[in-house]
Amino acid sequence: MFQGEADIRTWRDTAGTDVTETVLEGETGQNEGEPLRLSGSIQADQTPGRYSGEDLTVRVLEPRISSVTLYNSVGTELDDPSELQRDESLLVIVDWNYVEAEDLEVDLVSHEENVSIEREVLSTSPTDAQSDRLPEAVDEDVLAREVQGRGTTNDRTAYWLFDFTDVDDGTYTLRIEGIDDLTTGEASESFRIDVETADTPTPTTSPTDPVTPTATPPDSPTVTPTTTAEQTPTAEPPTATPSPTRSPTQTETATPTETPTGTTAVEEPGFGLIVTVVALVVVSVLAIRFLRD
Repeated sequence: MFQGEADIRTWRDTAGTDVTETVLEGETGQNEGEPLRLSGSIQADQTPGRYSGEDLTVRVLEPRISSVTLYNSVGTELDDPSELQRDESLLVIVDWNYVEAEDLEVDLVSHEENVSIEREVLSTSPTDAQSDRLPEAVDEDVLAREVQGRGTTNDRTAYWLFDFTDVDDGTYTLRIEGIDDLTTGEASESFRIDVETADTPTPTTSPTDPVTPTATPPDSPTVTPTTTAEQTPTAEPPTATPSPTRSPTQTETATPTETPTGTTAVEEPGFGLIVTVVALVVVSVLAIRFLRD
């Protein structure tokens, strides 16, 4: 029997005798000497342990979910469903110790709307990796059944598959508990799931990164025109321009014009002086010869 278990109609011994309302007593440990009345329910705070008397023995246990194992789409075990990406599915495998007392049920509650949406997210389409985590005897249709256990699926383990692709972004609570009285303490498990669109952060980051390359182009063209403006008016081209002007000036100054002056002797004012000097020299020579003779 389990703490908090109710709706017990009759207590009978192994011979089938009705022993309802018999009072038993704790044997050892924490429950030693503590009474247990075989009534229609077991108190939720009844100390776990063995109770005996009147040739009867009853063991009271704490109801608990023994294990919850979570697998993502690629079959990787998760410690926390919040690690799940939005476009992935979640396989949940649950074992509990009160299988003979109650089946399990699952709820997925939206915090924003405070409504259960498990029917919208339960799926029968596991990935190949998730299928490898399931026993061969498990029918995939079972994965979408809200209540599972000996009384419904005739199985001592529950298997649920959730697909969050089509739900709204927000916070959800995944709760697993007994279908009747065993819904508190260790008899239940709850997980918080934050569903966010996996694609939203990516596009937001992508446009942000290109801002750097966008700033780079303006820098390059700005530097280029500045350098071009300085190099264009370089002092070298103007210097090269006067150089050819001076060369012809020197060419005119040189005496190529005076060399062919045989034809233009009449026009040159210094030519008469030269003729006069030559004439004087000739006269002087003739005079000297005359005197010698």
